[in-house]
Amino acid sequence: MTTQGKSESAHHVLVNLNVTGGFLAGAQLEFADGLNCFIGGRGAGKTSALEFLRFGLGLMPDPKVNSQRHRATDALVKANLGNGRLNIELRTKTDMRYTAGRSAHENVQVLNEVGVAVPISLDRDQIFSADVFSQNEIEDIASSPGAQLELLDRFQERETIAIVRELEQLQRQLDQSSVDLRRVDEEIEDARIQASELSVLQEKLKGLAEATGPDAARINEAHAAKGLRALEQKVPEIIVSALQKLVRELRSSESAFRASAEAQLDSQIRQGDNREVFNAIQHDLEAFARHLGASVESLESDARTVEERVRTHAAVLAERHATQEAEYRTIIATSEEQGERVAERLALQNALANAQSGANEEMAKQQHRQGMVKIRAELLKRVSELRDQRFALRKQIAARLSNQFPSIRVTVTQAADLDDYQGLVTEALKGSGVKQGAAAERLCSALLPNELADVVAKSDINTLIQRSGFDEDRSKKILSALGTAGIHYRIETVALEDRPCIELLDGDTFKQSTHLSTGQRCTTILPILLTQSERPLLIDQPEDNLDNAFVYDTIVRALRTIKGSRQVIFVTHNPNIPVLGEAERVFVFSSDGQHSTLKQIGTVDECREHIETILEGGREAFLLRKKRYGH
Repeated sequence: MTTQGKSESAHHVLVNLNVTGGFLAGAQLEFADGLNCFIGGRGAGKTSALEFLRFGLGLMPDPKVNSQRHRATDALVKANLGNGRLNIELRTKTDMRYTAGRSAHENVQVLNEVGVAVPISLDRDQIFSADVFSQNEIEDIASSPGAQLELLDRFQERETIAIVRELEQLQRQLDQSSVDLRRVDEEIEDARIQASELSVLQEKLKGLAEATGPDAARINEAHAAKGLRALEQKVPEIIVSALQKLVRELRSSESAFRASAEAQLDSQIRQGDNREVFNAIQHDLEAFARHLGASVESLESDARTVEERVRTHAAVLAERHATQEAEYRTIIATSEEQGERVAERLALQNALANAQSGANEEMAKQQHRQGMVKIRAELLKRVSELRDQRFALRKQIAARLSNQFPSIRVTVTQAADLDDYQGLVTEALKGSGVKQGAAAERLCSALLPNELADVVAKSDINTLIQRSGFDEDRSKKILSALGTAGIHYRIETVALEDRPCIELLDGDTFKQSTHLSTGQRCTTILPILLTQSERPLLIDQPEDNLDNAFVYDTIVRALRTIKGSRQVIFVTHNPNIPVLGEAERVFVFSSDGQHSTLKQIGTVDECREHIETILEGGREAFLLRKKRYGH
């Protein structure tokens, strides 16, 4: 047999699968680096073997994407594996050998080529991976934008994974930023309330200033100094309170850290087989905790020293205030200002000092908030850059696939999926008095997340009315609902996912995959799956819903093209795939209803009789077709 198409390139290879226990007990499958076909009657164990490979490598369907498929696959594996165990030997594209093993209720354990367990995840650590598709999964891709994006991303997997990991880290920082900003906003609001009457009080004091008299300037100056003293008196108290709060938070953080570490390193952990490791961890933590405790105590001591010095300065200030107060009273006593008027002025000055303190605190919090907003803006900028990079990769892949398959058109529109954005706004509008679904749809279509967040933060009702078309009453209700609990911070960071579109040329018109028949959907997606990749391709019955002409023109031709540069494992009932695809290895499965066995493993020629019987309908049917059609 000859190998056609591309020359060999580095790629991952599944070497063998060994099963102990369960429906496939005793099965030993040695795979070829080329086309491998599982054949056999219904219920013979072909699909179980393929799903065992998926399960053994830790490549189960993502439950977040398709929980139903994950449950079905998990149930199939556990039912057929029982108390058995899988061992899969593999070779990476860099010629490293590993063995992945697991039972139905264990995680994957990876051994290196000398049989030593290593703490790695084949897929997550990008050491080895495979593309596995169950029955109907190909059709599902055609109807799921999320699955289509995942498919495109696998063509630039390393770069995409790096982007996704950084985006996840940035999102965690943004989530914490949202929490911190909301807290600071509340503190600013409290300070603003305290300072709310500042201008009114200042105007009232101006009204109490003596309009005439030879001592008017001197008396007014004395009153102003009196007001300043009231403000000065609060400063040491505020500083001492801030120092005490800082110390409490430091001690609380230290205590929380100690409790968390001690809870993890309990007596059972420290007495187990790996106690030496955990005793070493405990030793290092204790050393750190001692250093931390000493540092906190040192800071506490410094804080107490500063507090005492501040109190000393406050005492000096109090003495000065006493002298200044005596002078003030002497001045006031000699003035013509009435007692009630003086009392009113004093009350206003005390209130003014309190309001001024709130204004100062508000200013300090605003400056702190500006720094937080600046950091948040940098995070958002980096998120935008990463999303642009990922979109550029997806766009490049889409163009390459469209050029490779003239009858298939793949496009990607950036940030066009509004589902998460709309869902968040819909939820936030509950109980607002507007039709939340319709309102959210219009808002999300009219305003980008950062635009809507800005409108809400500024309560910019005019922009909301102008951009959304809502009337004033409805706009007020929307702003009220979205302005609570810091929702606008979450809106600002919600991700707009790219939206893919995969189309098939049907006559003279390209039609979206979601609008195609089952057979057309598979016709659209399957050629993309069969393109060159370093990962093994495993598909359960790829010929389902396809005619034989397409099987030959597309699947068989694609197999010949990728031979030597990609390993393929198919479960199939179509003889064209192993015969015309020139399978390097055919696995013939059989079952007595209780156990599956491998009746034969070999080349197409060596398994010819079984191919004729199982796939062709028997030698007699094969000869009858040849007689009728002449070939």
